Amino acid sequence: MQQSNPTFLQSQVNAEVTAAEPAKKSFIDIIWNKNTQLFFYLAVWYIGNIYYNIYNKKACIALGKNAHGHSNAHWALSAVQLLVGVLFVLPLWITGLRKAPALTLDNWKELSPVGLFTCLAHAFSVLALGAGAVSFGQIVKAAEPVFAAATNALVLKDIDHPVVYLALLPIIGGVGLASLKELSFTWTALIAASLANQAAALKNVVSKGVMKKPWMKALGSQNGYAVVTVLALIFTLPFVAFFDLVEAPAVYNQVMKAGTGLDAVKFSVFSGLAFYLYNEASFLALEQLSPVTHSVANTLKRVVIIVASCIVFKNPMSLEGSIGSAIAVLGTLLYSLAKKAYSKGGGGH
Repeated sequence: MQQSNPTFLQSQVNAEVTAAEPAKKSFIDIIWNKNTQLFFYLAVWYIGNIYYNIYNKKACIALGKNAHGHSNAHWALSAVQLLVGVLFVLPLWITGLRKAPALTLDNWKELSPVGLFTCLAHAFSVLALGAGAVSFGQIVKAAEPVFAAATNALVLKDIDHPVVYLALLPIIGGVGLASLKELSFTWTALIAASLANQAAALKNVVSKGVMKKPWMKALGSQNGYAVVTVLALIFTLPFVAFFDLVEAPAVYNQVMKAGTGLDAVKFSVFSGLAFYLYNEASFLALEQLSPVTHSVANTLKRVVIIVASCIVFKNPMSLEGSIGSAIAVLGTLLYSLAKKAYSKGGGGH
């Protein structure tokens, strides 16, 4: 039987089917797709954060404490950690493996407040984690939404729905309970972690306008974080000169006498590398996750860090401290959910 020629409609359908057929993917495309990328970013974010907290604490232990019981040279340690991040990204820019940022002097000036508060948030976190147990520092840092909400209300006049503020109560109560019964409680750790939270809140305030600028969006998350890290390092150096330079000879002698000089250098560098990598991975993960999902992941990350630090450093937690930390961490999740649900124009009531 003679085969009939396809009609015009059949020809159009066949053409559409042929056009719809996906192009053959390369082996790299199959292995390195959006799902595997997200899994990789989350893994680096979590693992890097765990190792940062461990290495940072070990660096603080190696550097020793002064007569007041505070960690030696915590400004210098903070600067070294930021410097490692800068040294990590500079070769990428120089070799062209990553496009170097093209910023004007005005762009750098606009980003300067972000760099300043990034510097303060990081340095006070280093002090807090060195003064007390890592687990306690993480519990207090879980109260960051409280500082963010208060700062937004006072500085930006950004008033949230009452339900959002109610969600802050478990955080405040949990941190309070954990602080009262925490076996490794120190006022230095509590105050330093609180100052880190306040600096982070102010960083978010000054970031709001800058991050929306076209030139900042053109940088991308990786280069944006790298540029802020460069600025944070520049702002940290005067604090190093003012607070740590005078005591540098005494700290050096103390470290050499204790035989922990190599550990101080090694763990400072390792903590800096882990710090930079996990923060960059966090930004990359945020690009593929909704803000609420990212908040959930961040909440779980804090739980993992608390558990891992207790195991590594063998820091026991009281029953009340464990309950308080659980309430505080859960409160951060509830706050994120409430913030999303009742955000302006975000489907809230």
